[in-house]
Amino acid sequence: KPLRLTNTPLPFPTSPPQLFAFDMTRLAGASAAFAAALLAPNVVVARVCDAGDGIPCFPLKSGVQMPVVAMGSWSGSYGDCSKGDYTCVQQHARFAVENWLHAGGTHIDTANDYRTQTTIGEALANNPMPREDVFITTKCPGAMGFEATIQCADDNLQMLGQFGTDGVRYIDLLLVHFPVVMKPACRFSRTAPGCEVPFIPASNQSLQETWRAMEELKKIGVVRSIGVSDYSISDLQATLEVAKDPIDVHQVEWNPKTHDEAMLAFCQKNGIQLQAWSPLGGAAGSVLSEPVVRSAAAAHKVSVAQVVLKWALQRDVAVVVGTANPEHGKSDLDLFGFNLTSDEVAAISALGGQRGHPSSSSAVLV
Repeated sequence: KPLRLTNTPLPFPTSPPQLFAFDMTRLAGASAAFAAALLAPNVVVARVCDAGDGIPCFPLKSGVQMPVVAMGSWSGSYGDCSKGDYTCVQQHARFAVENWLHAGGTHIDTANDYRTQTTIGEALANNPMPREDVFITTKCPGAMGFEATIQCADDNLQMLGQFGTDGVRYIDLLLVHFPVVMKPACRFSRTAPGCEVPFIPASNQSLQETWRAMEELKKIGVVRSIGVSDYSISDLQATLEVAKDPIDVHQVEWNPKTHDEAMLAFCQKNGIQLQAWSPLGGAAGSVLSEPVVRSAAAAHKVSVAQVVLKWALQRDVAVVVGTANPEHGKSDLDLFGFNLTSDEVAAISALGGQRGHPSSSSAVLV
C-alpha cells in the first residue's frame, strides 16, 4: 500500500529502544460489525479511517470514529531514556510520531503526565496531512475540578499546536487520566518527600465536577469525545450518575495476563469503549515468550507482538502501543491480514487471571 507522504523524520542519534506497548483494553467476543470491519476495507465512514490505509475504527457512543490502534508517548515506552530525562523522552516521542504518520498511522496518544505534547505538536506541524486525517488523544491529570480541567484542555490545545491562522482546532479525545488528585510536589518529582503514594483520594463531587468540565469542553467544540482512564466500576458509576454526555472511552491496563472481566462487562453494558495500555504485558510481565502466543505467531506467519495485539482487537478492545523503532511501529499497524481462531483467542485469554482494578493508591500512571 502507498505510504502517507511526510517530511523526512528527524535524525535519531540513539539506538532503537525496546518495544513497550501500553494502553487500555476490553476483553469480549468481537461483535459481528467489528469482525466485518476487520475483513472488509473502507467500511468505516470517517476521514481518519478511510484514507486507504485499511485501519478500521471503533464507533464511539457519541458517534465519533476512533482508530483501533494508537501510538502512545509514555516514557516507559523508551527503554534507553533514564528516569527523569524528559529531553530523551521528547526526542523519542517526536521521532516515533513522525514515523507513525509516515507509515499510515492516524491515532496519537499523549498526556500532561508524559510531557510530550509540545514535541508531538511539532511532529504534526512537520507533516502535511490534513487535521481531519489525524486522531489526537490527550489526558488531564486527575479529578481536578471544573476550572482546572478547562485550563488543562486550553494548555493541551496550545502545546499540541491547535491554535493557528484559522483560530482554535480541537482535541479528538480527552480523558481524565486517573480518578484521584495528585499531590502538588508529586506533579514535578515522584521522588519528592511524601510521594511514595503520590495521590489523594478524590471525592465523588470532584469526579463529577471534573466530568461536568469535560462536557462543557465538548459543548464549546474544542473537544470531540470524552472519557476516563484507570477508573474503578464505582468511579464510573459516580460519573454516570451525573453524565449528560456518554463516557466514550475507558483506558486501562489490559493484556493476556491482566484482564478485568467485570470491568469489560460493565463497559459493554454502558456503551463505553475499552482501550488497553500495556497490551503486551504490564505489571504481571510480558506475554511474548508464552508458548501459546509463539504457536499462534508461527501458524499465522506473524510476530508474537502482532498476535497479542490482534487478540485484544478480537476482544473488541482498542490498543495503545509505544515504540520509537520504525519497524516495530509498522508491524503494530499490520494487524488486519489475519484473524486468530476462537481456540487461539481462548487459549491466550487463559494466560491470566481475572484481576480486578487496582486501588487508586497503587495505580501506575500510563
